[in-house]
Amino acid sequence: MKRSNKIKFFTSLLMCFLLVGFFSCKDDDNQKKEHDPNKPVTLTDFYPKEGGIATKMILTGENFGTDASKIKVYFNDTKAAVVQTTGDKIYVITPRKPGEDCVISVSVGDNKAEFAEHFTYHIQTTVTTLCGMKGTPGVQTGNMAQTQFPHVTYLSIDIDHNLFVCCRELDSYYDNNKVMLVNEREDKSQILIPNTGVPANQPCMSEDGQTVYIPTDNATEYWELSSKNMWSPRKCNLRKDPDSPSYDIDFKHSFAMCKYDGFMYTRVKNGTLLKFDPKTGYASVATTGLMVGSDSYILFSPYKGEEHILYLAYTNSHCIYTYNLKTGDHTLYAGMANRSGYADGPCEYAMFNEPRQMILTADNELFLADTNNHVIRKISRDGIVSTVIGQPGEAGYQDGTPDNALFDRPYGVAIDDDGTIYIADYENQCIRRLAIE
Repeated sequence: MKRSNKIKFFTSLLMCFLLVGFFSCKDDDNQKKEHDPNKPVTLTDFYPKEGGIATKMILTGENFGTDASKIKVYFNDTKAAVVQTTGDKIYVITPRKPGEDCVISVSVGDNKAEFAEHFTYHIQTTVTTLCGMKGTPGVQTGNMAQTQFPHVTYLSIDIDHNLFVCCRELDSYYDNNKVMLVNEREDKSQILIPNTGVPANQPCMSEDGQTVYIPTDNATEYWELSSKNMWSPRKCNLRKDPDSPSYDIDFKHSFAMCKYDGFMYTRVKNGTLLKFDPKTGYASVATTGLMVGSDSYILFSPYKGEEHILYLAYTNSHCIYTYNLKTGDHTLYAGMANRSGYADGPCEYAMFNEPRQMILTADNELFLADTNNHVIRKISRDGIVSTVIGQPGEAGYQDGTPDNALFDRPYGVAIDDDGTIYIADYENQCIRRLAIE
């Protein structure tokens, strides 16, 4: 048994003994005391000293009282679940993501105290397979266990946890490419668009979370799916705004909704950034002269004061840029332009190998599928690139933790309102579920 596993085993064993002792306490005056509001709450110790989400803990001290409903325990600013109290011991469950270095505070009525010693919180990261299986010949719908895909490319998710999945036919570029709907909570999948013709690319959800727009490789063509129309597909075309300068549309690999001005944006492969009204399809030139030749996958920041910032993952150039709608600045954000490789660290020293779809979390951290490195990467708010899960440069299939999980050319990522990240694992023909906790 590895040393770390031995520590976890003995820690769990000791915790079991503590909990047995906790619940076997006798109900006499020496062991169960009511809270006295005229005396302070005092804290003496807690165990264990570190853990992750849902860690069982014992806090010891005095004057807690015997009514658990009147006790509030916080890890930093995040409230923990109080299970039981004996007056001098509290049994609590750690909350989700309170921060790595935690101050534990206990309050009963107006009396409050904090432990001088801090609790160390460990984020737990695991990946599992939602549906799909490598080597299957094509599409099959049904429950999660029955669902099969060809190559899985890009994803989007709505407010009802419907996951929209773009699929690329194994043997044909121009035929039988599909868009599917997967809903884990309802345990079902279905085909929404049986044939998009040329491949469908990165979808974009409307701001109200009820309509999804899907670009294709075919010049002006895109698809619209709305819950208001029971997901009945509608083929649309971008139309030139009469007041816009002339432009050409070649490949468009993604759409992105902008809260700053209410337009949908797409960057075409010739370096032109277009904006269009999703209600009418009228498109005009936002700017020209962005990077030419590379595929790109784009995302606007949803955060207040940053809604005008566009992130662009230039796949063939192995880097990420930002574009500022207000100033027109087009700036290298992470990676090295036209240099593929793998390196974590500060953005200016990091290296990628065909980055594709990106998402932003509630913590304002950017996650992306680094396709040819076979990993999921993260860029923190302070500009540090790290590998979240997967083994750099090693293609394969394995569920598990960051120590052993494997992917094979992941393309797409999407995130739901619970913080769960879904991954389109292209060569493995499946959707993976990444839980950071």
